[in-house]
Amino acid sequence: MVDNTIHEKSGNAFRWNDMRIEFSPGDTVAAALWRAGMTTLARSRKLHRHLGYSGSFTTGVLARVDGRPNVRLDTTIAKANMMVETQNTWPSARFDLLGLAQLLPSRMVYGGFEHGGWMPRSGVGYRIAERIMANLAGVARPADKDLRSQAIAGDRVALDCLVVGGGPAGIAEANRRALLGKDVALVTRGGALARSASAMGKSTEAVHERVRVFSGMELFGVYRDGNLMVGAPHDHETGAVIFEPGEAVFATGRRSIPPLVKGNHLPGVIDAAAALQLMAVQGVNIGQKVAVLGTGAETALAERLRALDVNVVHVGRVEQLVEIAGRRRVTSIGVPHRVQCDTLVHAGPWRTDPSLGFQASADGLFQMQARPLPARIQVVGAAALGDEPIPVHGDIHQDTLVCPCMDVTAGELFCHVDAGETDPEVLKRLTSCGMGTCQGFPCWENMIALLAARLRREPRDFDRPTHRPPRRSITVAQAAGLAGLVEPDR
Repeated sequence: MVDNTIHEKSGNAFRWNDMRIEFSPGDTVAAALWRAGMTTLARSRKLHRHLGYSGSFTTGVLARVDGRPNVRLDTTIAKANMMVETQNTWPSARFDLLGLAQLLPSRMVYGGFEHGGWMPRSGVGYRIAERIMANLAGVARPADKDLRSQAIAGDRVALDCLVVGGGPAGIAEANRRALLGKDVALVTRGGALARSASAMGKSTEAVHERVRVFSGMELFGVYRDGNLMVGAPHDHETGAVIFEPGEAVFATGRRSIPPLVKGNHLPGVIDAAAALQLMAVQGVNIGQKVAVLGTGAETALAERLRALDVNVVHVGRVEQLVEIAGRRRVTSIGVPHRVQCDTLVHAGPWRTDPSLGFQASADGLFQMQARPLPARIQVVGAAALGDEPIPVHGDIHQDTLVCPCMDVTAGELFCHVDAGETDPEVLKRLTSCGMGTCQGFPCWENMIALLAARLRREPRDFDRPTHRPPRRSITVAQAAGLAGLVEPDR
């Protein structure tokens, strides 16, 4: 087994809710906390459920770092003396009285506090209630006043081709076009290229020297039919970049969708990519007893994890899963027999995040609808393989979370669907599903799968809610640094 302890006490330590946490050089904050046994990193917005590093739900890794709120711990490199605090707790992270909201009847918080039937609608009462709800939802503490407030200068890059995605398909496509003499840039969210492939022990080709690589950067917005694409680095001290490509290639791959069963939000439920990142790259033991479920890739993934000294106690198909049990972390799963485990790694169903393609093609007046991609944008690699269906059990538990960040359950969705509302865009607005930092993925995948199953129709029969930029975080300082680099729409 991978040893999660750091044997030599050193100055490499940060503070986590007033506790000293040691880290190894190169650790992300999330990896260091997991190694130290801290798997609950955040709380859900309304009911303050325990959330952690899952690879799926961004809210699970958001925390306050050195006075700055909503920092992603899975992309932030740990530094000595860094101050990291849990958000959305009161009076403290160790004793969160707001968690008592879980004792409320479910229907009292359907639709979020904003749409609650007991909220005042106007006047002084509304203003007071709004302030109370803001505190309960954890959005009342802005960044410390002494933090840097100046704009961080951005850049504008014109080029022949922009490749989005740093996996094997993205590297191959960037190299092919570079060899044709084109000016090519490659944007990848990872700090290194081909992270998942390398973690699986696969070799990949080196990137051509003529390809400009923007690593550690998330492409968050596509504008003007794909003529402008904007990315922000995970490092909030670095400026954002406006790309002006002649053509673009989306090689963004596919992500594993969390299983649609009760308990899918628990710390210890983690997707294949995040599990491999922790084990193969960070050297962090993901659990004492690990179950691996998938739609075909589970055997190969389990073999790789075993090669990394992971104790895999169960391998099976994800559609066999009926429940994930636990309170603060996974304790067992039902497949349907009971399997004791503290970590569940899911490898499927695999689906492509459609947000960039939607932004590049969508059109409409009252509601945006996806159209075919412009001819100048190509999709390659796993992203071009299509989406796998999401299993939905006929007797799905009403408390199954569809959107853990916003505490949207299957029961809440069914309440609206059974009353006659079947438009995903309207369901999004009524429930706030997908309106957190995930910006609809994977939450809308599960919402539409549930809607289709409830009505005995196909998911393709429904239009998606609108994917608006920014799809991932950009700071105000980074956004301000783009002023003057692009002309506003007239």
